[in-house]
Amino acid sequence: MTMTPTAEELSRTSLPEDDAWRALVVLPDAPLIGPAEVTVEDDLQGVGVPCTRGGPGTGVGEGNAGKARVSRLLAEGGPSLTLRTRARHSASVIVDLGLLAMGYLEVVVQRISGAPLRVAHAQFRDQLSPKGDGLQAFFGTDAAPWSRVDLFSPRDTPATLVSEGKRETRYLLLTLDGPGEAVIDRVRVRSTVYPVRRDGHFLSSDGLLNRAWHHSAHSGDLASVSEDSDLPGAPEGPSPWMLTAPFDRILFMGDLHMQALAGYQQSGDYRRLVRHSLRQFGWVQNPDGSFPLAVSHLVHGDAEHPVEPGPPTGWRVPENGPDPDLALGYVGDGISLFHDVTIHSFTAFWVAALADHYLYTGDAAFVRPLLPVARRAIAFLSNRTDADGLFREQHDRRTDPDAPLALVANWSPLDLAVGVDSLTNAVLHRALQGLAELERNLAEAPDAALRLDEQAERVRRALLERLWDARTGAMVLNSDDPTRDHTGDANAGNLVFGTLDADRARRVMEFLGTKLATPYGTRSSEFEDNPYRASDIQGYVQALEALGRVRHGDTPGALDLIRRWWGHMLDEGPGTGWFAWQTDGTRRHGDYASTPWTTAVPALTEGVLGVRPTGPGYRRWRVAPEPADLAWAQGRVPTPGGGLAVRWARARVLRVGLDTDSGARAATGGGAIEARGARTGVSKGAESDASLGAAAAGDPATEPIEESFVLTVEPSEGEGEVVVPLLGRPRRIAVDGLLRWDGEGPVNTSGGTPDGPRSRGDAVVFTGVTGAHTFAWSGPNHE
Repeated sequence: MTMTPTAEELSRTSLPEDDAWRALVVLPDAPLIGPAEVTVEDDLQGVGVPCTRGGPGTGVGEGNAGKARVSRLLAEGGPSLTLRTRARHSASVIVDLGLLAMGYLEVVVQRISGAPLRVAHAQFRDQLSPKGDGLQAFFGTDAAPWSRVDLFSPRDTPATLVSEGKRETRYLLLTLDGPGEAVIDRVRVRSTVYPVRRDGHFLSSDGLLNRAWHHSAHSGDLASVSEDSDLPGAPEGPSPWMLTAPFDRILFMGDLHMQALAGYQQSGDYRRLVRHSLRQFGWVQNPDGSFPLAVSHLVHGDAEHPVEPGPPTGWRVPENGPDPDLALGYVGDGISLFHDVTIHSFTAFWVAALADHYLYTGDAAFVRPLLPVARRAIAFLSNRTDADGLFREQHDRRTDPDAPLALVANWSPLDLAVGVDSLTNAVLHRALQGLAELERNLAEAPDAALRLDEQAERVRRALLERLWDARTGAMVLNSDDPTRDHTGDANAGNLVFGTLDADRARRVMEFLGTKLATPYGTRSSEFEDNPYRASDIQGYVQALEALGRVRHGDTPGALDLIRRWWGHMLDEGPGTGWFAWQTDGTRRHGDYASTPWTTAVPALTEGVLGVRPTGPGYRRWRVAPEPADLAWAQGRVPTPGGGLAVRWARARVLRVGLDTDSGARAATGGGAIEARGARTGVSKGAESDASLGAAAAGDPATEPIEESFVLTVEPSEGEGEVVVPLLGRPRRIAVDGLLRWDGEGPVNTSGGTPDGPRSRGDAVVFTGVTGAHTFAWSGPNHE
């Protein structure tokens, strides 16, 4: 029987970084994205290249003689294609780019004769047709002309043909609109995504979670841009910022909050992207202190003070930017997204996101000039509260024909929002706390901070008094909702924004995991026909819930949700975060799959790795990993001064005749644990260690007799707290080869080692941690 090394031995050697995460990064470094696979359909005689018909790996099944795959067709350095059609669309070529891309389509041709060359676009393969997938560009005009089809006229000479506008696409259908011939050399998309560095990453023993993290990151990267604009009044030069979705050309404030939390953990470049995005709202604040529900990257401030927010006079045109209706666009029949639609909760989201930005970046020079903007925003929200101090949304014309606004909404725009909304007030609670932190740390205004903290607590207490349902153990959506619906957003949002005590949080997580759970994620509503909340599964609610569970100590529940939600999306394609889907897992026509707020990044980074800043710009930080059912995990979070790397591994040596853990094993001799990265993904479930799962289930045949845990923490800056999980038993803990905890209390407390330690629940906490250290325990107990 192999014996596990001692804690002292294990802690002498830091865990190595596994670079297998690099293979999981989705967006390529090169700007040109070419075909991953090409399939010829229908009239195979109409394609002038050798085709492989049928057989393994061709994508051709028995009896499907009208389909074939062509190796390296249309790729850089590959063969050309001669496409001949005897009639309109009689032959077609399907190009799979292998990933969802955003940019300009480029088709390199030698000639086109007889009929125009048609290239149709789709996110999902099952929605691809000669008409494209019918996806609409909802908002903004800067990407115009938006189309799901490009038509290129006949020509006799070679050329590189470029789409007139940007295209968001994974699947392309090439055909001719009548009898004709086209000789095509290359098909590709020239990406317009901001070239972020991938200096944040994640890897674990679960291939599905790995893919969920990196495909979430790809969804966020797609919704970034740095380019010039030709619209009148637009700023000169590129304006890097973040989009709501790649095909939108505007930024919704509610979306930015979750996008930013993910972005800070994906790449240090997001500190700049979020900064630019937050600033846009400061320039368009309304006179009453509220914000429009969205803003455009085309807006810019005073030329003499380009980084200062302007006075609260609303969107200034034409001197400081384009017409807001032109920049934001319309919803439905002549309803201006700027003038007729309002989402007041987004004003609170902006203040919360500004406070988060200071916490994650420490950028006082950027945040301090925006304090007047934040104060005006909070004053607006406070002036719209009821007698209990809760924000109350007023009527719109759907509920009162004489109301001044056509449509007021919360994050789900088509649902009714009038009344006291649970999520809106949870965000208000966080916004008040956030501004208090900024007043205390940046403005040196402790009295103002105290008043804001007291107001936040009044909001929290009133919210629970009005909308907590003790019988059900869940939050109610809205005071005016006659169904008393306990919705996903109401409950997940209160988990994230800190309004729930431990007992209420436990009951909310139980409710979400039972009453609203489906195999494909958490549904939004208890009912099928509630006008206050549609009955579907929203990607945003999944991200909220997963993060909320992590913040209340339920990382296992968060991982279960991510496996259901992202497992389904990855199985069904196209490899990015969906906006919404039905409770049976199906998609409606027009549902799109490119929403960065559908992200698993914050939950996995904060939960599995346990990394959070506790002081501005990671001057103080906390590492508290939650292993759940994983055998090992590692990753890196970008920080202003470099990065914070965390690597941990657990191993169990089983009884004679049983296999040891395949993902983290005890090594002999050096006393280290080898952490090996999962280099391939899985479609469903966890790529987890069987012995860990069986032991957790209490199978006596697999009860481990020796186990160990090693945690390496490598900060580039600041001072932090490291929380070492005990996993249910007393442990002897060593740090860098020296025993520091004997199972009952601290030992060897002198010297240049981290402060403490002290017991906290099922963990031991080390404080005052600076520099790199390795923590380890070994054995079944402290004896």
